[in-house]
Amino acid sequence: MIDTCAAPFCANATTGGTVCPSCLGRLRSDLVDVAELVDYLEDTVARLANTGPPRVGSRPAETGLPFNVGAAEVRDVVHNVLSTWVRDLWETHGLRRQVPTGETAPDGSPLTVAELDPLDLDDTVPEMAAWLRRHPSWVEYHPAGGELVDEIGDAVEQVRRAVDLPPARVYCGPCPDCSADLYTRPERAVVACRECGMRHDVEARRGTLLDAARDVEATAAEIARALPKLLGRELSANTLRTWARAGKLDKREPDEHGRSRYRVGDVIDLALVTPARRRVTREPAGCA
Repeated sequence: MIDTCAAPFCANATTGGTVCPSCLGRLRSDLVDVAELVDYLEDTVARLANTGPPRVGSRPAETGLPFNVGAAEVRDVVHNVLSTWVRDLWETHGLRRQVPTGETAPDGSPLTVAELDPLDLDDTVPEMAAWLRRHPSWVEYHPAGGELVDEIGDAVEQVRRAVDLPPARVYCGPCPDCSADLYTRPERAVVACRECGMRHDVEARRGTLLDAARDVEATAAEIARALPKLLGRELSANTLRTWARAGKLDKREPDEHGRSRYRVGDVIDLALVTPARRRVTREPAGCA
């Protein structure tokens, strides 16, 4: 039996663990990026980075807050996500030593208990990202490795948006000619394989990925994180739950935490026939 990767919407085979080599590679790339972007994020928090629209005239139209609230929240999110998984991996795979309890067994031998060594690591995003990169096998064989890859990838994407950088390359699946992973920028219509040089239509490759994901069952949050990148439209977890309450979307067997799951194919079909909600921008009072 061939095991498939536990990361959401990945159907690649693993080499014995829970996460495939392709997802491990993307995780490493995300960790490299976040270690480099954290300084830009701190600048954005302090409003030192010019990420907004240009000024009109010599002074800004209005005085903003002394720090960027949204970026501050993203900073906390990425720090919490990394620290949570560092702690989880250490508690799962970290070194333990036998420590005497001071008591003895009936046969007179000293009783000991396995105690986890303290983790000597600075509580900073770059240090935690570097530590995670040094332990790929711990991620690969962790029971929740797929969840780790997904959560860290989502947090790093939030950092990119917060510092006003273009989104990361979009995964377009394996190359039909040589099986190498295909990546491109979101705005590109054609993707070229870096291994064999063949060019492929992005929409066709995305359609193949969507078809492969149709029978996957996932929670509303998992689907909302991964599916919009393939569908090319906004789709929130709250929208899925609203569809379910309205009887438009059937709930499937809940996951181990009791969270409702949905068949991805049902979500795709419903999303394709449901217009995306448009944001309405109100004109300021007094404008003609």
